Amino acid sequence: MNFLKFLNLNRYEFYPPVPDCIDLRNRLPRTNLKKLIVLNVGVGSGNSGLARQLPFIKFKRLDCIDVHQPYLDNATARTWAAKQANFIYADVRNFDTSIYDLVLMFDVLEHLPRGDSLEVMRKIKCKQIIFLPLEKEFRANIYGAESQDHLSLWTEEDFKFYGYKTEVLPNFHKEDNRIFDALWALK
Repeated sequence: MNFLKFLNLNRYEFYPPVPDCIDLRNRLPRTNLKKLIVLNVGVGSGNSGLARQLPFIKFKRLDCIDVHQPYLDNATARTWAAKQANFIYADVRNFDTSIYDLVLMFDVLEHLPRGDSLEVMRKIKCKQIIFLPLEKEFRANIYGAESQDHLSLWTEEDFKFYGYKTEVLPNFHKEDNRIFDALWALK
């Protein structure tokens, strides 16, 4: 007999362990997630603490877009709790976001020129949850994909100016002997 069936559990009840500060269950809207149509911008490698949580969240529909096909291929191979999960090769700058209840952008905006990022943020009319590094200088692209180049730097004040609620996570990132903060921005 399958151990999970014996315990009357399913795979989605084993939420990945993550620090409270990045636990999406603490950040998502306090509503019935099974009714939400969600856009996840920038699937990435799927290895970050944020990305590892998304397959476990039971949205009505989750559309994941990325400009790097290997990331989409990797995501397609996973099992997703969303009633409907779609993986689309697309650039958010040219993507219609009007049908979504929520847009997630984790470690995305710093990979776009600042003007393009601001335009993306402006055109999204629904709730947005953004997570990104607060760097004082650009990091090297260790992934090889051109889409991983850092093209803009951000501060908490940038998001406050545009009406976002913010939370800084001090010393969150530790990479290449550098320590820097991360930011949640919600609108």
